[in-house]
Amino acid sequence: MDFRLQLFLVVSALKVLAIDFNDPLQVYAPSISGIGGVIIAKLQGNSSMLFFSGIIDEENYSPNMMIYDYHAVQYSSTTDFPSDRSFYGIVSSYEVYEGYEGYESFNYSIAIVFGGLGPNGVSYDFWAYYIDFDYWLELNVYLEDSAYDFAYASYYDYDKNLTKIYVIGGINNMNNYLLEAYEHTIETEETFQLNDYTECTTIGLAGAQAVYSNNVLYVFTGQYYSYESDLLYYHGLCSLNLNNLENKWVNETIQNTLENSAHGGSCLYKNQIFYFFGSSINYEGFEFSDKIYKLNLDNINEGWKQVEYKCPEDQDCARDSFAFICDNNEVTIFGGNTNNGTTNSMFTIDMEALILNSVMIQTEFPTPRVFATLRQSSTKLLLFGGMNKDEIFNDVWEFEFQTETMSGIWTALAISGSSPLPRYGHAAATQGAFTVYIGGTSEDGRILSDIWILNTISNTWTEIIPSETSDYKIPTITRTCAMLDLPKIYFIGGKTYSGSNFDLWEYDLSINELVRIRKTTSSDIGTHGHACQLIKNNGTISIYTFYGVKNSMHNLYCGIRKLDMTDKNKITVTVIKNKPDYMRCRENFSFSFNGISMLIVGGEVYPDITLNDIWWIYFFEDDYYEETSEEPLYEALSGSAALSFSDMTFIFSGYHDGSFSRNTDISSSLYLLNFDGYEVCGYGYYLFNNYCESCGTGTYKPTNGGECLTCPEGTTNDLHAATHISQCVPCTSGQYFDSKIKECVDCPDGSYCPVGSSEPLNSSVIKAEQQSQPLNFVQPEMGNSLIILGLALGLSIIIFIIIFFTTLLVKITASVHELYRGDHIVPRGETGYDEDRTKISFVGGFFTGLVVITIVFNFGLFLINYYHKNEDETRSLVPAVSLIQDQEYINNHLVLEVYMASYREDCSVIPEISSSFFNLTYSHFDEKSIGNNSYSCTHFIDIDFNELFKSEASIDLFFSSYTSDISITIFGESGNPDAISSYTQILQSTDGDVFKGIDSNIFSFNIMPAYYNYQTLFGQTYESLGFRISPSYTPEIGSKISLDKIYLSTGFKVTVELIMSESGMTTYRFHIMDPISLLILMVASVPGLIELFGMFLRSYEKLYFKWKKIPTGDKGSSVDEQYKKHSKKNEHEEVMMQSLVEKGKKKKKKEEYNE
Repeated sequence: MDFRLQLFLVVSALKVLAIDFNDPLQVYAPSISGIGGVIIAKLQGNSSMLFFSGIIDEENYSPNMMIYDYHAVQYSSTTDFPSDRSFYGIVSSYEVYEGYEGYESFNYSIAIVFGGLGPNGVSYDFWAYYIDFDYWLELNVYLEDSAYDFAYASYYDYDKNLTKIYVIGGINNMNNYLLEAYEHTIETEETFQLNDYTECTTIGLAGAQAVYSNNVLYVFTGQYYSYESDLLYYHGLCSLNLNNLENKWVNETIQNTLENSAHGGSCLYKNQIFYFFGSSINYEGFEFSDKIYKLNLDNINEGWKQVEYKCPEDQDCARDSFAFICDNNEVTIFGGNTNNGTTNSMFTIDMEALILNSVMIQTEFPTPRVFATLRQSSTKLLLFGGMNKDEIFNDVWEFEFQTETMSGIWTALAISGSSPLPRYGHAAATQGAFTVYIGGTSEDGRILSDIWILNTISNTWTEIIPSETSDYKIPTITRTCAMLDLPKIYFIGGKTYSGSNFDLWEYDLSINELVRIRKTTSSDIGTHGHACQLIKNNGTISIYTFYGVKNSMHNLYCGIRKLDMTDKNKITVTVIKNKPDYMRCRENFSFSFNGISMLIVGGEVYPDITLNDIWWIYFFEDDYYEETSEEPLYEALSGSAALSFSDMTFIFSGYHDGSFSRNTDISSSLYLLNFDGYEVCGYGYYLFNNYCESCGTGTYKPTNGGECLTCPEGTTNDLHAATHISQCVPCTSGQYFDSKIKECVDCPDGSYCPVGSSEPLNSSVIKAEQQSQPLNFVQPEMGNSLIILGLALGLSIIIFIIIFFTTLLVKITASVHELYRGDHIVPRGETGYDEDRTKISFVGGFFTGLVVITIVFNFGLFLINYYHKNEDETRSLVPAVSLIQDQEYINNHLVLEVYMASYREDCSVIPEISSSFFNLTYSHFDEKSIGNNSYSCTHFIDIDFNELFKSEASIDLFFSSYTSDISITIFGESGNPDAISSYTQILQSTDGDVFKGIDSNIFSFNIMPAYYNYQTLFGQTYESLGFRISPSYTPEIGSKISLDKIYLSTGFKVTVELIMSESGMTTYRFHIMDPISLLILMVASVPGLIELFGMFLRSYEKLYFKWKKIPTGDKGSSVDEQYKKHSKKNEHEEVMMQSLVEKGKKKKKKEEYNE
């Protein structure tokens, strides 16, 4: 049986149902030139436009037949098709089948492609394309010479069922202009050479136009180039009457000719030829025309007339080398070259009303692909990866949708940093500004083992690599399913080189650790290509998985499983649904969770069913399950990318005919399904008048229901539909958020604006590195005490003198009680000692008063000196070991103070504190206002320990937010009474990053044990113990993170190292003299002062008697001195008398002896 009959029988057996389909929002066609097109009707009655091949760029051609049916763009899936080419001919025709065994005759449309220029040279072959069967057939008809850029026209003889194709001129593979014209009859495979058209044109033509009308062939426009004649254009009109093929060409006489033009387009409507656009070449390059002309064949002599029309604002009408498809009064223009390069725009021209309507505007568009991922970024869509036949992608495209116009624009993003390898079948998950991509398949079927994060705030790629301490490395995996719950990534199942599994992995970005929290068990069914979703509800955490493929043999898993991971040490798996109620089980479906239900779109059932249905699965309430279907897509799709959020669902590309062959056709459609009457809007959207509206700038909404939340103080965004706090970007260092204009502005000079500031601060809010220690003992200076004492002494003497000489009573009293009565100088002749001793002397009374005053003030001097100079102190460093042996260091206590002026969280949130050595007690926090709405946070932690550590011990603190400054102070009793020892170290970010991440910021302090001994005035001893605090090392910065990655970590760590010194300090304070000794010393000083003033007295009297020339006894001796002299003389005389008496006695005895 003929293959076309077999295929027709299949098509005839299909029932065409009256179903309303969801049409695409946009369809993609490549920017292309040198293209041709036709419109043909299918057996089912609907028409499609066909465009075959064409030039995309200098190296690439569009392959095979592109089919545009006003709803979607498809490509032929055949593997046997004409070679890629441009500037070819394409016409429509029919093939009639007379019927077979009782079936009625029928005819079906075909497109015939012939000639053209491709990467392999110039062609001369003819091919027929059967759209109803997606089949190419090479015909046994050929051009007489390989040719391209020729003029051509055709007509179909319905009476004889013959297709006539006329080919005029062109260029062959020797780059020669062809001078011949031919008629090709497709059905009879005959070729007839017509008379040379150059008899009319005088030159060979390329880029010319040919139109068939009423058995007359018309040729016009075109260009000719040779080294001798340069570039020539044909301006006339040649005609050939085809009633006799021997006829010669006629040069028609027309008044108005066309300007220089080639590579335009033409259509026949109501016996008028319309000529569209085209181009010419001058010394400045190509000049593209946007003009339309028409020629009335009923009055050829009038020639061409320019017609007036308005080009749509979104189109560039001036172009050449485009495809033009004539259909009654309407011509469709697609592609071509413009002043802005090759285009993919399409518009129609109503030749009756001369009205132009846009069909597709010039736009960038991602290459159609399968097994890509589509994710939400506020109101935008992010497309990454995928494959198209042998091409695998790693590009990122952003689609910005405008709800007002129900349209959008694709933009290829330039992402900073190293990029992931091209891949398809990867998993993706998005939360706020972060989209994570896991694994996938790359070239040559290699399965990847990597994780990448795309940050849409900073537009950067970051590869995530587990730390060296992580127990696991990223597995080699594809077709897994990912979920994101910042800062954690989950992915479950997937396919490895050893097959499918059901492992559950957790990647904690805050500590950079990967853990397999559940391994596939013997009772599990491993799957890949499944859907999944993480659900938090009423304190429980669950992961649901949907359907999937068990193995490479396309065995399907049709159940829904629930993993309860509230307790990650006891994860349970429950099959909540063994198979769908109504939906067909499938693979390679696309899915998306909109916050309420799981969306399932299309898919396939191996080996021959591709689906176009849409289902919603409501699943996560244990007592309720529902499946709901929507109107199907216009085209069947598998391996597509889907995204559902708010009241919208987007579906992009996918296989038309399943993934059973890598060469199968891939859709270029982008679908938008819009659902009205939602009661709950998804992330980033709120309900307004039964419609979901996007949250405005400066807000975000991380839940399905509820209202939009304002970004925290000091942060903002310029996004609509932000879904997570990570999209609220803090103001950078050196700026603050101005609430009036809702923008980050520069910090005023002299102010301090850390990251996330809501107002400028005084720079004094940052602590400086400082310390407080007991001062070294220094005996206090007496200072003004001596001056005051001296002034008081002088004043007292002056007062005494005044009183002494003015008050007789004082003078007599002082003279009667004088201390110098025996010290006066006695004048000559006055030798009575007893009489002198009783004699009153006013001089003696005067000096007695002076000495008494001096003694009193001398006592005062002793007391002042005792007060200031009596205490002293000695300090010395001793080995800490010996100090510890001598003293009991128990119940030791220090205080840790953490101060931050730029901490971005509620100060009342208590940090996590831990230590393997110290007993720690969180004491309190102090939230101090440092601005109108800014506060500094100070946390106090008590440190207690009962024994001294030998080397070092540490304290770990974890804060759940971030900061730009950290100040750590350790303080405690120094041992000295009422004296604190403390030291403050600071870290401050000066590069705009903030302290956040897994690596700890380390502060080191040296702790020196101290002993204090104090002896009181009366020998009592007081002892105390303490510590001297000092820095050990310069603070070491831990993890710092840029603003775009703040939310990838849960907080920052601080480690405070306390290092015990090898030395200790002893302090002894004591009194130099006790009070009794002071008293004795004071008393002992009295005689000396009295004697001193007696000397002053005698000196005065000597000078006085000498001045008065009064002789004095015994050379001016005082009474006492004379008395002592006389006493000594009498004693000498008595001794001499006694000596004589003794001598007389001895002499008498001697005489008696002699006798």
